[in-house]
Amino acid sequence: MCKGIEMMIEKGREEGREEGREERTDIINTLNQKLAEAGRTEEIIKAAYDKEYQKQLIIELVDKDFK
Repeated sequence: MCKGIEMMIEKGREEGREEGREERTDIINTLNQKLAEAGRTEEIIKAAYDKEYQKQLIIELVDKDFK
């Protein structure tokens, strides 16, 4: 494959990864805000250490279709 095309593909992949990281950060921030507003601050800490628990909370409070 042409070097230029390879560079364009890799740039597109990196941009996609960056968008994914930003989206994930937004989701976690929204989760933390909702938990804090509900006085569920201990769950913020638990979710920070337990990714499966965090995922359950995201599905419950932020995005029903989260995977």
